[in-house]
Parts: sequence; C-alpha cells; structure tokens
Amino acid sequence: MEFTHWKRRLQDHFERMGFTLRIERLAMQDIIKLEATHGAFLFFPVTINLYERMGWKMIAIESHHPEAVEDAFAEAQIQSLFQLTMVTFEEEEREFLLGFYSNTGRYLTDRDSPTGQLLAAIEQEWYDGATVRIETFEEFPGLFVAPPFAHQSYAFAAAEGNWHLFVGRTGRPANDYRFDGEVLMPHRIADNELFTMTPLAVAIDDATALRDELRQERYEIKQFHAQVMQTIRQYDPSFGFAWRGTVTFFHGVPVNPFAQRLWLEDGHKRFRVMQQASQRILALGETCKEAIDALDTAVSSGEPDGIPVSAVGQLILGIWQQFESDENTYLTEVVCTGISRTQAENRIRHGLARQETILWIERSQNGNDRFQFAGLSITLPHRPPGIIEIRRKDEQH
Repeated sequence: MEFTHWKRRLQDHFERMGFTLRIERLAMQDIIKLEATHGAFLFFPVTINLYERMGWKMIAIESHHPEAVEDAFAEAQIQSLFQLTMVTFEEEEREFLLGFYSNTGRYLTDRDSPTGQLLAAIEQEWYDGATVRIETFEEFPGLFVAPPFAHQSYAFAAAEGNWHLFVGRTGRPANDYRFDGEVLMPHRIADNELFTMTPLAVAIDDATALRDELRQERYEIKQFHAQVMQTIRQYDPSFGFAWRGTVTFFHGVPVNPFAQRLWLEDGHKRFRVMQQASQRILALGETCKEAIDALDTAVSSGEPDGIPVSAVGQLILGIWQQFESDENTYLTEVVCTGISRTQAENRIRHGLARQETILWIERSQNGNDRFQFAGLSITLPHRPPGIIEIRRKDEQH
C-alpha cells in the first residue's frame, strides 16, 4: 500500500495492537482523530491526531493520565507508543514522520532517522543541547521552533532531497506569531501565508552542512543584537538593565525594544530595531551596518523633549515604571543629606553603568519604600509623585 494512505495504515496498526478506537474524521482540516484506550499497554486514554503539515506526516498525541500517574512516566509511555508506530513504515518512509506530544510540546522522532538528526542539530546549535519544547497555541503544528536568540519563528520542511528553512512571514516575536489583536488564539492561516521560504537549503544527508547553516544563522542574529546593545549603551549605560521585573528604560522612558534580522520574500535580509509596545521602528536597514548607523543617529539626537533626565530620575522612574520623561512631574523634590546632589548623581550613574543590584530594605504599599544602591540609602514613596531622600548608606535615618 502506498505511503499516501499512511493514516489508514496507522489506524489499522493500532487496531491490530488491541487498541479500542473511537474514530472522528475532521474533513475540513483533513485530520483523523483517534480516541484510543488499551488496558494492557497504556494505563490511560490518549487522543491521536493524524494530519499533514508543511510536508510532514504528523502524529500528535495527547495523554489524559490521572494525577496519580507521574508526568515523566506518561511521557515515556507516549514515546514507546510512538516507537511502535515506526514499525508500520519502511525506513525511507520515516524521513518525514514526526510525532508531537501535546502535553509538553515535545517532538517525538526516531533519533536514527534524518528527521531525528535534524531535530538533534536544532537542539544542539540553537538550544545549547536542551530539548525543544515549543510553546504554542497551535493545536496541529509542524516542525515549528522559536529559538531564544531570535524574535522570529522558524519552520522546517523537506523538498527535493533538501531541508528547507522557513521564517515567520509577519516578523512578529517568535512566541506569538499567531497574535491577533490582544488575544492569543490558534491560527487558521495557510502555511504559505504564515511562513515564507528562505534561500537556506541543505541536503538531507549532509549533517555537517546542516549544523554549519544553523550555527551561522544564530551567529549573525546574535552579532546584530550585540551591536545594537553596544550602540545604545554608548549614550545610556543603563540601557538593557531591568529592575526586578520592570521594563528597561532609556532617558528615563521605559522601553521594551527588540532587534530583528528578518528574511524578505525575495531572499534579501532586513535588519531593524523596534519598540515592541508601540511597534515604532527605531532603525531600519538592508545590512547590519546600515541599521546600526541609523540607530546611532536616532539615539544620539538628544533627549526626547530636549530636557535631560538626571541619573536619579532614570533610577526612580525606572522603579516606578513611568513612561513620561518629565521627571519633575514625579520627583517633586530630591533631598540629599550628608552628600551633595552632584555626588549622588555620579554614584547612581556609575551604579547604573555597572548594573548594580537594588537591595530593598523596606517596602510599604501605603507608605515609603527604602532601598540601597551604589553606596546610597534612598527613600521614596511607594507610588509617585513624592519627595526622594538620599543619604550615604552608612548613615542612620
């Protein structure tokens, strides 16, 4: 029987193994859904979805194990179940078979097959050896990965003897390429609209070239990110330093930027730096150098409103998470005891540059907060506006 009937072959295989199946055909999505139970082999029911996605023959398995069954044991059972499905196909047919364990987002493969070697290369070169577990609201994924170094999603597919690399068409952050307004939801977009093919293609049997290509992709993106951070820190050393869960800030204005190296449909690249909250583009270029030069021009143009924000303002506005750059609206007065304002400014500026840690002494929802930073003891209202009191750390209040 030809491989095109692989869903039927698997269905028959499960029945021969003694599984009790309840079969549902989702014709609109070309999916066969199997509700499977087996008293001897599995100690819990599973749902198996058989479908095709970007050339992959996908076997997505979801377990419904009770709390008494440990997750690790359930995952081992699912891995065994997937391995038993492998005996249904010839060796060359396994190249494009891919399993997916919905409970943990982990892919299931035959590690000796080309697919298993592809997944191993992705884990080694992009995830530093960690297991790929995708975080996705997509119920029926293909081989989609969101590496931590890139603000973009990737997909892999095979065609004409090569592994082809696809990237998310929208250029959205890697972990929400299905973002719709403010609601995360499973997308129902055709793959050719969701992903676009890059010029990167490697022979399926050339494991060395595959690893080199993945390594180069990561290196280029990380180099761009490093140059972006280095450029901005020339003008604001505190940039990129988050205060215990707050967003980063620039000139006293909190920002949440990300740098993207994107692929365009014609195979060209685009480098850009964006403000994630407002989708405002800070710099754009067709090459890394062009984007960095544009960013340097943008951040060296002066303060947003022409009024410099003091080091004290950067520190306090960052803690309060205020987006306005007018520090006088929030810092009604700065009182320095036992130290001049200039000395306090210099200490805080150097502390920001060194990315020192804030040591909280006291936090009060309805009163004043007190913390130590850069050799100073600083008291401030829990919420703005208010008076900021600064004294040397070794002096008592």
